[in-house]
Amino acid sequence: MKSIVGAEPLGYSLKEAVKKYLISEGYEVTDITEVKPIAYYEVGSEVGQKISKGQYERGIIFCGTGMGVNICANKYKGVFCGLCESVMSAGLCRTINNCNVLALGGLFNGEYKAIEMVKAFLNTEFAEGFSEASPDFLKDSLLEVEKIDKSI
Repeated sequence: MKSIVGAEPLGYSLKEAVKKYLISEGYEVTDITEVKPIAYYEVGSEVGQKISKGQYERGIIFCGTGMGVNICANKYKGVFCGLCESVMSAGLCRTINNCNVLALGGLFNGEYKAIEMVKAFLNTEFAEGFSEASPDFLKDSLLEVEKIDKSI
């Protein structure tokens, strides 16, 4: 899986830990902030653009709260970025919403928890295993959200 990561200063060390994990697991990782962190709006925008263009399957972005990078990434068509603060929400953003970008806050998550969240995000399939809604409902809902995305 081709993935892209990036971080602003308050998420940089968390990004480094997640990147190390991803590489150890054999993921192909592009780090837009390999040398140094950049502003949250640059991180969210660059990753959002590249995901929107289909250059990467998944993105993981980091800032202090995760909110700034999340807002910026979601400005791009076809980008569904989930801001998550738990392992369960990281899995459910895939199951329910088919998110292709995960936003994490460096001020709220330690390395262990972040890696577990990333595992859930990367290893969870869309519309599978959610007892509260049928796969057909989730797929139909995503089609409706995609219509909204295309109309903007």
